Amino acid sequence: MAASKKAAADERPPVLEWAAAALGLLLTLAVLAVVLVEAFAERTPPDIDLRVLSVAPAGAGWRVEVEATNTGRATAADLRIEGALGDETAQASIAYLPGRGTERATLGFDHDPRAGDLELTVRGWTEP
Repeated sequence: MAASKKAAADERPPVLEWAAAALGLLLTLAVLAVVLVEAFAERTPPDIDLRVLSVAPAGAGWRVEVEATNTGRATAADLRIEGALGDETAQASIAYLPGRGTERATLGFDHDPRAGDLELTVRGWTEP
């Protein structure tokens, strides 16, 4: 009788095995849910917001670090940014800005941007 109880106990999978299987199932279902939500979500066009992160001296000029945030769901490729400081302009480009993503670019100026009225503009992008 003791041998039959031991044989029955050996046939049942350990609790840790069941826990690992349950965790694997939950992770698989979560990934599948994310993929399905992204696949069927509405694709809104890129909507780019620009903000100045920092202004610092750089050699004989000044550098302005700009953060570009895409609040749309579509990707913006070859994003072109322009900064205007009086008669002086600077340009930068970002190769790839995914939907709901953030990237940084740096603009260079001869004069201190903190002393004037710096205007940031998105000049254009392409959709890959």
